[in-house]
Amino acid sequence: MNNNCFKEKIVKRSLILGVIAITALLSGCAAPGVTSNVTVFHTLTGAETNKTYMVEATPEQSNNLEFSSYVTQLNQELQHRGFTMVNKDPALKVSLNYGTTATVASSLQPTPFYGPYGFRHGPYYGSGWTTSVDTVFLHEAQVSISRVADGKAIYTVRSRLLSANPELSLSMEYLLDSAFQNFPGKNGTTETVTLPIHQ
Repeated sequence: MNNNCFKEKIVKRSLILGVIAITALLSGCAAPGVTSNVTVFHTLTGAETNKTYMVEATPEQSNNLEFSSYVTQLNQELQHRGFTMVNKDPALKVSLNYGTTATVASSLQPTPFYGPYGFRHGPYYGSGWTTSVDTVFLHEAQVSISRVADGKAIYTVRSRLLSANPELSLSMEYLLDSAFQNFPGKNGTTETVTLPIHQ
């Protein structure tokens, strides 16, 4: 399977898993939490002793206030899991990439009608269903860790969630939190993580 096909399947799965939550959100119902799909690849053994790191920024990320804000959140997640940020001579290099893709999600909605006993919702009263089409946004974040000594990648995690809001900053806290919920996780797996909505 080529990389494009793999990404397409991941996106389709994300869309399927997010339809219920998005439908509830768009219809005005309170969702029980924020659900992300988290995929992990790593070679960590748990015996690593030198966990000092620095976050490496791309030229586009350097001197970027949005990136700096996300790095602050990332540092909190890493330090809670035993990593130590240093200003020079780190053992590990960490990178953070993120983005948003607009897409279309469709769902079936009951068509309301006025029956003999008052206002009801179908299909039990014969009104049927209509298709609702809405624009939703796939927010993604990826964190990668590699060794400085030999440049070998040792950990990559991708977190994805669907939102009715296009603003990535509102989702980044959930993306990073879900990414490290079960750190380091089982290599080569994708799991669903649901977090309570922050007040």
